[in-house]
Amino acid sequence: MGKRIHLAVDVGATWTRIALAENEVFTKRVVFRTPREGGRLSVAEAIISFIEREFKPYLPALESVGVGTIGPLDVKRGVVVNTPNLPVGSFELKKPLEEYLGKPVYVINDAVAGAIAEKYYGDGRGLNNIVYVTISTGVGGGVIVDGRVILGKDGNAHEIGHIVVKYDSEVKCGCGGYGHWEAYAGGANIPRLAKYIAEKNTPIASNSKVGRRALEGVVEPREIFESARAGDLFSRLVVDEIVKASIAGFASVVNVYDPELISIGGSVFLNNTDLLYEPIVEGVGKSIVNRQPTIKPTIFRDDVVLYGALALAVYKPVAID
Repeated sequence: MGKRIHLAVDVGATWTRIALAENEVFTKRVVFRTPREGGRLSVAEAIISFIEREFKPYLPALESVGVGTIGPLDVKRGVVVNTPNLPVGSFELKKPLEEYLGKPVYVINDAVAGAIAEKYYGDGRGLNNIVYVTISTGVGGGVIVDGRVILGKDGNAHEIGHIVVKYDSEVKCGCGGYGHWEAYAGGANIPRLAKYIAEKNTPIASNSKVGRRALEGVVEPREIFESARAGDLFSRLVVDEIVKASIAGFASVVNVYDPELISIGGSVFLNNTDLLYEPIVEGVGKSIVNRQPTIKPTIFRDDVVLYGALALAVYKPVAID
C-alpha cells in the first residue's frame, strides 16, 4: 500500500502556509504572504500557484485537501465573507481549488481547525469538550462540545472574538462593533486601543516614547509589549487592558461552553506568554461559574491550523459538504 498524501492549508490574515503530509506526517511546506489585493479568486490563485510550483509531482496521489482560514465563513460554499482582517474582504477557496485539483477540498474556520488539531493530535486527545482560542491579528475560537464540532447555520457559531467584553466601550473593533474582545486583544486593533488609552491618559503617554507614538497612531503591538517588559508605565496600561478584556473573553468561553481544555495559540499570545498567560488564567478563575478547565498554550505553536486542516482532510470530522 502506497503513502497516503494530503495537503493542509492555513490561510491567515498575514501569512498562508501549505504543507504536504505523507501518512499524516508533514514532509514539505511553503509559506507566503496572503494576498491583500485583488478579487474573489486572488487567494485561491496564489495557493494554486504555489501548489503548482512546489507540490505538482505529488498531486496524482493526492487524496484530499484541508483548509483552515480566517473568517467569517460561509462554510458550505467554502467562501470567506467580509473578513475584517484582510483588505481583499470576501474570497473563494473551495470551488476554485477543487476545480484545479479535481480532489475534495474541505474548508473550515482556522480556529475551528485549531480545536480539531487538539482533538486528533494534541492535548485534547481523549477529551470531548475542547475550545481553541487564537489571539493573533484577530481573536478567534473553535469549539468542540460532547465530541461534536460546533458550527452554526453558516459555520460561525464560534466567533468568540466578537464577544462584548465591555458593553459601554468606546473602543471600535475592525468589524465595526464596539467593546469586542478582538477590539482589545487582536493585533490589528491594538494600535487603535493604544491610541485611545493615550488620549485618555495624555500626561502618562507624553512621558513615554511608545505613548507618543501611540498618540500619532504609528505604534506597533511589538513595541508595546517590549516596553511593558522594560517597565514603561504607558505600555503597562495597554497590556493591562488587553489582559482584562481577555479575562472577560475567556471567562465567557468557560461559562458558555464548559470545556475540559482551552488551548491558546496565535502570535500575539504565543510571543507574549510571559505578560499574558498567568494573569489571564488567574483572572479567569475569579470570573467563572463552571469548573475551571485546563488552560494552556498549544503545543503546535504556529502549526496548529495546519494540523487541524490535516485532520479535517484525513478524518472529515465535520459534515460540511
